[in-house]
Amino acid sequence: MSIEKCEGGYRIRFRPYDKLVNVVVNTKDKWEAKRVEKDIMLACRTSDFGELRGITKEAVLRMYRHQQWELPDELQDKPVKPTGEITLWAGAEIFLNRPEIKSSRECDRYVLCLIHLVKYFGKARPLKEIWIAEIRAYVAHRQAQGASPSTINREKGTLSKIFQVLEEARILEANPVRLVKNLSQKLEQRQAYISFPDVQKIIERCPAWYQPVVWTGYLSGMRKGEILGLQWKHIDLKKRMIYLRPVDTKEGKFKRVPIHRELEPVLEELKNAKVKPINCDDVFLVNGKPLGKDSHKRPWDRAFKTLDLDPAPRFNDLRHTWRSNARRSKMDPTVAEAIMGHAMKGRSVNDRYGYVSDQEYVDAIDQFRYDFNDETRIWLAR
Repeated sequence: MSIEKCEGGYRIRFRPYDKLVNVVVNTKDKWEAKRVEKDIMLACRTSDFGELRGITKEAVLRMYRHQQWELPDELQDKPVKPTGEITLWAGAEIFLNRPEIKSSRECDRYVLCLIHLVKYFGKARPLKEIWIAEIRAYVAHRQAQGASPSTINREKGTLSKIFQVLEEARILEANPVRLVKNLSQKLEQRQAYISFPDVQKIIERCPAWYQPVVWTGYLSGMRKGEILGLQWKHIDLKKRMIYLRPVDTKEGKFKRVPIHRELEPVLEELKNAKVKPINCDDVFLVNGKPLGKDSHKRPWDRAFKTLDLDPAPRFNDLRHTWRSNARRSKMDPTVAEAIMGHAMKGRSVNDRYGYVSDQEYVDAIDQFRYDFNDETRIWLAR
């Protein structure tokens, strides 16, 4: 048995039963990892899992599921079947309390979708009364409000997941949402390129704390969620590399992003900032505090009030711009796609298994240019 430091915490290597297994626990230090190991061993030997809480319970759940062992009764998610007709609000609570939903990267989006669903149908609306006609009426209502097809599909998908969870628990017998087709999202497709002068103007109109966020998006090609979730444990300034775990990326895969030389001093200044909250490893802060859920939305929108850009660029358009600049800089397409997180799409076996070293990434970003003499262009399918 052993405990060793690893990416994401500490790896416990032990034998809770006859088989040697590995479990990674997100603890602050080795002593806490030893406590978790001790609690897991005691629970496995006594078959008493009812008192497990927090990190320990989560580690045991992952261990059992990874090894494909049957979960003990105390660890199984058995929602209590409500008496009478179950309402939308009660169904939403059961859905959001599922362990896999709580730990999902999409949990916040589910909550936002539920706000609109509850506002339209009402908390006390019995789920059995929500059928095909009511769902189509909701779709029409949201269209009249100006919601985009992707937003409506996401909200409808959240409602479908609630029905699915209740179906699995044998609380409801059918999921009517499956019978309502999604709206076409073809008209939402867009292509964009933001010129360097316009990027500079945008940054000048952003508050000081938000400017490094925009620079990071423009010079790295990372998604907004990846940027806002960056912690210093992900960044190696000496190697000029950012290392993202599967849990940190939309595609759920490891990703390495080289740090452009122009981005390096931006990150170094943040690293050396005098005001930092205790026990916070976040890279981007606002007034010395971690970013709130909505604190990143307004600065970008406000930056366009004095700019003559119609339609207004989105933050994700920085990714479109980065890819165009990478092509113009003659960057190896395989490396560029890997940096963006699209490395596995449409690739042959040879491409997928070809290893790219950190130095190759750094060499590629060193030839990356972003100051091309071009104008901002945004094309909308509609």
